[in-house]
Amino acid sequence: MGVIRAYYRPTSLTEALQLLARPGITTAVLAGGTYLNAHAEGVDEVVDLQALGLDNVALADGYLHMGAMTRVQTLVELDAAPPVLRQAAHREGPNTFRHQGTVGGAIVCADPESELLAALLVFEAEVTVQTPAGSRTLPLEAFLAEGPAALSGGILTGVKVATTGLAAAERVARTPADTPIVAAVGRKTPEGHIRLALCGVAKTPVLVAPEQVTALEPPGDFRGSPEYRREMAVLLTRRVLARLS
Repeated sequence: MGVIRAYYRPTSLTEALQLLARPGITTAVLAGGTYLNAHAEGVDEVVDLQALGLDNVALADGYLHMGAMTRVQTLVELDAAPPVLRQAAHREGPNTFRHQGTVGGAIVCADPESELLAALLVFEAEVTVQTPAGSRTLPLEAFLAEGPAALSGGILTGVKVATTGLAAAERVARTPADTPIVAAVGRKTPEGHIRLALCGVAKTPVLVAPEQVTALEPPGDFRGSPEYRREMAVLLTRRVLARLS
């Protein structure tokens, strides 16, 4: 871990954005800290978002609205959230991490094996990013595809998620408690459309059309070759679709 020279706890988004915009200083955003604590090399100063009031949760018109600082454990315990989404949040890490880590932090870190991100994708998640020039809202899949450029000096402030439809999830892992090698999450919308997301098959969790799963080219590692991951993606997709039929 690197040496942090300064710590800030702003009380407004404007102040936080001004701190991030200072030239010549490598400044990192601190949300829950579960990722930053292990990846602070090269960071000069941190801007803590805990005093910005970004942990509000509300249900309106079939959508769940969460501030980016909503703790992952809050989502696990939220009765208004779809069961598959709550289950995916529970798999985001051990109990201590879930109480510290945030939904916004999980999105920004974009772990390729995050079942939470896969579930958010199928529930049509949209994220709001505040920048000095204003705010913009975009689908989660677009945010993940853009990578770090999606923030461009801004701060992720909120997440909007659908709560309707029928959902199912399947996974394969070395142990039941381990992170998945591959996982599939599917949802049938009230209109009958199928949304399928996979993790463990690309740089981030991705939305995939069911008929395109066989064309995936996953990366390989010591837990599974590209061929194994592709076969698991096909198998898990078949199981998810059967549960949604």
